[in-house]
Amino acid sequence: GGGGYIGSHMVHELVDAGEPVVVLDNLSTGFRFLIPATVPFVAGSTGDRELVAKTIQHYRVNAIIHFAASIVVPESVRDPLAYYGNNTMNTCALLAVAVDMGVQQFIFSSTAAVYGNPTQLPVREDAATAPISPYGTSKLMSEIMLHDASKAYGLRFVVLRYFNV
Repeated sequence: GGGGYIGSHMVHELVDAGEPVVVLDNLSTGFRFLIPATVPFVAGSTGDRELVAKTIQHYRVNAIIHFAASIVVPESVRDPLAYYGNNTMNTCALLAVAVDMGVQQFIFSSTAAVYGNPTQLPVREDAATAPISPYGTSKLMSEIMLHDASKAYGLRFVVLRYFNV
């Protein structure tokens, strides 16, 4: 997801910090021109286990920052299975390959939509999660997988929950 808005900004920050970066993106909502020309680019899906494994091996990936997701709430209500497929199942595939390949650091771009309609403002990180859309649910399911993968495989992770302001 390095060709999207948030992902491309992260790529630029990492490049500016001197970090080695490779971008995997299917460009369904991102753009190749947002990725610096010096950054290796792999066209494809996070759900393509073979492609992900080859990419991790070829570029010696030791950490993943996952920004590849569908994010339009009304669209998720109209087509929930597409959101579960892209946001949840592809994340599961990406996690499985990462664990198999020995990647032990994972940053996940989630959403404040996991809180649903919060009862208190400002919303605290430890507030109850109660998503009201397939988008929020798909992201929460991925967060749960990360917690479970951490316990089972020692995966170190952080979840970023953004608000759409």
